[in-house]
Amino acid sequence: MNMPATSTAFETFIPVQPGFAKHFTDYTEHRDLLPDTPLPVLFYQFSVPCGHSGRCPVLPGGHVDMLFPVGGSPADPLLLGSVLCRREVPFRPGTLYFGVRLLPVPLAPAFKIPLKELVDRSTPLDRALSIPAAAIQQIQQEDASFHRRISSFHSGLRKLLHSGSCTAASVPSHFYQAIRLIFQSCGNISITELSTAMDCSTRSFRSLFEAYIGLSPKLFCQIIRYQSAVGRLLHPSRAAFNDIISEYGYYDQAHFIHEFKKFSSECPTRWMVQLLRKS
Repeated sequence: MNMPATSTAFETFIPVQPGFAKHFTDYTEHRDLLPDTPLPVLFYQFSVPCGHSGRCPVLPGGHVDMLFPVGGSPADPLLLGSVLCRREVPFRPGTLYFGVRLLPVPLAPAFKIPLKELVDRSTPLDRALSIPAAAIQQIQQEDASFHRRISSFHSGLRKLLHSGSCTAASVPSHFYQAIRLIFQSCGNISITELSTAMDCSTRSFRSLFEAYIGLSPKLFCQIIRYQSAVGRLLHPSRAAFNDIISEYGYYDQAHFIHEFKKFSSECPTRWMVQLLRKS
């Protein structure tokens, strides 16, 4: 396993979705940790102007997003599973959205639908997960501040995490260590190394990974490596292709471009040009 010179910190890695900030000018975000876990969580908020198409490009990230339309009904919140290739997601014009991006690991036992069935799909949140109704109501209040919504989500999540099905013991020992290794290596790590860290067979590790994240470990690693490359490309002064290729374990430029196109539907150079045109 080749570690980059500057490893991605386990406690801060969150996949980026640059389309939100480019399409919605009031986009704001706040990074935090999930209650009682070492996992990072991203809270964000944006409004879709009236007259806007409401469509926004979303990139593969390996995480799930919970989206709460402010002022809507309790049945309106959605859970967006990780997309597998860049695609446009529709949002309602004239609506303020509060969003939460996280790894579903500690919540996996509470999901009503297997996580692998939520990948690349948009599902009503109440069909997938029972967030306390009071928390959802507080999040969707029109006069609530961004930080008040964050506090309400934390409160509701703590109740869910402390329920019978979501105790800390429900997450297998060493599983967080495996996630840590993936983040620290920016996805450039073998399944054999990960299963060894988990002290289990590769077959058992794949089954656990799909149960707690919804993706195969190989695909998740590829997405984290892709996201790490996207993060570098968003900072042109640090985005030399040769550096990305060597640090993130791509065989050569052709391999990097092929994998980037797999997730973005276009090569890195064209993706950057298209992104800048949206600004």
